[in-house]
Amino acid sequence: MKKDKYSEMKKKIPNIKNIMRIRQSRKKGDMGYLDFFMLGFGSMVGVGWAVSSNRWIALAGGPIPAFLGFVIATILLIPIGLCHGELLATLPQAGGVMVYTSKAFGRNLSFISSWFLALSYLTILPWEAIYINTILKKLVPFLSSSKVLYYVAGYPIQASSIFLGIGLALLLFFINFKGANFASKLQSILSILIILIGFIVIFFSFKVGSVYNFYPLYKNVGEGNHSSLFGGIIAVIVIVPFFMSGFDTIAQSVEETSPDKKFKNVAIAMVLSIVAAGAFYSLVILSTGSVSNWQAYSLASPPAMGYLLQDAYRGRLGFILDKLIVIGTVSGLFSTWNGMFMASARLLQSMAKNNLIPKVFAREHAEYGTPVTALVFCFFFAAVGPFVGMNLIDPLTSLGSVSFVIGWFLTCLSLAALINKDKDYYTSFKAPGGKLTIYPAIIISAVIVISTFIPKTPSFMGYTALIIFFFWLLLGLAFLKFYKKKD
Repeated sequence: MKKDKYSEMKKKIPNIKNIMRIRQSRKKGDMGYLDFFMLGFGSMVGVGWAVSSNRWIALAGGPIPAFLGFVIATILLIPIGLCHGELLATLPQAGGVMVYTSKAFGRNLSFISSWFLALSYLTILPWEAIYINTILKKLVPFLSSSKVLYYVAGYPIQASSIFLGIGLALLLFFINFKGANFASKLQSILSILIILIGFIVIFFSFKVGSVYNFYPLYKNVGEGNHSSLFGGIIAVIVIVPFFMSGFDTIAQSVEETSPDKKFKNVAIAMVLSIVAAGAFYSLVILSTGSVSNWQAYSLASPPAMGYLLQDAYRGRLGFILDKLIVIGTVSGLFSTWNGMFMASARLLQSMAKNNLIPKVFAREHAEYGTPVTALVFCFFFAAVGPFVGMNLIDPLTSLGSVSFVIGWFLTCLSLAALINKDKDYYTSFKAPGGKLTIYPAIIISAVIVISTFIPKTPSFMGYTALIIFFFWLLLGLAFLKFYKKKD
């Protein structure tokens, strides 16, 4: 009887037989549970643990508000992650929110959700290129001696930066061109390296740190639109989505595993990656913020963390720690770049397969099964970074944050809609608490999105990001209208 009930519930999973048939017929990378965890974790912590942590302290007005901002944001993200996990286990298809909104609301909202998810992924590609370039120029000084070609928002663009950026983007293209298995194994290696170096930094920072360096507990150093500790915390909470966005890359790569894998465990790996990344970031902020005067550290240029520990541990140990941080920084940036490159290409491929963008983006390589056209498009997006320079980092961060949260909001909304349509549907992983988890996740993500559009508030995305946001929205609506006519 129990078996019959299980069979009946299983039938209710949308298109699950087709999903499995497609998955079995294609060459897969056979990603394991640890690979999925490392993909999510590496895509998150790679973005900012070594290059942006002092900027978070400056933005918040101190290590304490920055730390509290990350802790609170991580707690708020857990129900959102649980909603993602349930939908991933129910609909194990690349495309993530595009698939979920399609099942729940139909084509129009599916396009809008995937259009903004594409924006959020694609903003990270030039972001990473800019930062990797900056760090490598510190590591190899002669790269900074080349001719300045022009300026963007006052930032000098050098020939060496452009050539280096294009070269690294090409390397990333070929890594992902060879298939998800190779890219995911590289991701696991880089993630392990980040964890090891990160905890070395945390240990040695706490060893020389002092609680007295947390004072003043709050002070606006000119980086945020706030005047209180609470305002500083809010300013950090709204940018956390950009730095914790990598967990949903797991949904984009879920088809890269063998059909006998339990999707419940993949969903659990996703949620655990959020908790692990949030804890890691919070410890990095608290430990490095305790080493010396936080105001000077918060306004230092990257890689500020390396300079901080080299100054704290003079001699050979300081030199070693500085070089380890540079290695960890490059590994971290490259792991996020790799994860987002992989996810962006798969998302564009899924959109093309669902007739949301030109079919050419669905084209696959005959031997490797990788989305060739989508990868080429991602390469060009990544290569743009060195042409625009560091002064566009903040608008890209704000734009990426709001785009990610729009995707999260629509994912949580889709889960609520699907459950209301069929309350007895079967899934191997359910968000604990049911509606008590789902509805707070919807409210949290909606509040964050709305707050980023309110000028003169700590959460406002800024006018540059706002202009790009509405340009992208109008472009998307034009695409949607064109493909409606075509259908």
